[in-house]
Amino acid sequence: MNSLLQRLLREPLVHFAVIGGVLFAVYAAMNGASEPPADVISIAPGRIDQLIEEYESVWMRKPTEIELDALIEEDIREEVYYREAVALGLDRNDAIVRRRMRLKMEFLMDSTANAVEPAEGELEAYFKANEALYLLEPRVAFEQVYFGEHPSPEAIADALEILLADPTIDPMTLGERTLLPAELGLSTVDVVSGVFGKGFFEQLVMLPSRVWAGPVSSAYGAHIVRTLDSLPTRTPRLEDVLDDVLTDWKMEKSIEIHDRDYARRRARFDVEIRRRDPRTAQTQ
Repeated sequence: MNSLLQRLLREPLVHFAVIGGVLFAVYAAMNGASEPPADVISIAPGRIDQLIEEYESVWMRKPTEIELDALIEEDIREEVYYREAVALGLDRNDAIVRRRMRLKMEFLMDSTANAVEPAEGELEAYFKANEALYLLEPRVAFEQVYFGEHPSPEAIADALEILLADPTIDPMTLGERTLLPAELGLSTVDVVSGVFGKGFFEQLVMLPSRVWAGPVSSAYGAHIVRTLDSLPTRTPRLEDVLDDVLTDWKMEKSIEIHDRDYARRRARFDVEIRRRDPRTAQTQ
């Protein structure tokens, strides 16, 4: 019995029912504890407080008594026309009204989803099941010397021979002038590709570490390159991506709550879908 109760307490739809009930109760308290008769418009203290807060958020001060009276009268005018419009059926088959009502219902469910917290071990299980979403991209750090668009094989070979023979030589004394950076710290494929063009990163990761090699082709020409450091694709610790994982978990729970709530509400209705028979359709 206790285990069943514990499972129910962890069930998101139970959270939705409880929190949704609280939200509806608060809304009712702010707008009057009970539905007034159709010919009575009641502006409750909670609604007046709301009008004052809305005014203050715009004008950075509280309304005067005259201004507050005008706000209340405008709210009454809006309610009068709203009720008259509903009485005339103007809300029916109105896509904008239907959408607004749906958004309000979904807003209540979103509030519920944001309030739900993962049970012990649930976030760890979610992270393990979705590790591929949080993989850290490979990175590489390197320095390069640019040799122009069409260097001779001899120029590349001579430069490599000089750099390999004397590691202390300044590589900037070789090659051609360029605005390309001589060195990049640990960078992802997107960063490297953004600077040197597509395919450059893929060539770098195939090179031996900390040894001058080349030629390596970029979008601008040929280079000789020395990789300085690299990090492979790797899975982070949960602690390092906790905020992202929690956000994604809440999003998944929100979708689950929406879908289950909709299925529960839809089951109350007998739904008829009467499609026009294409054989009887008139040609315009």
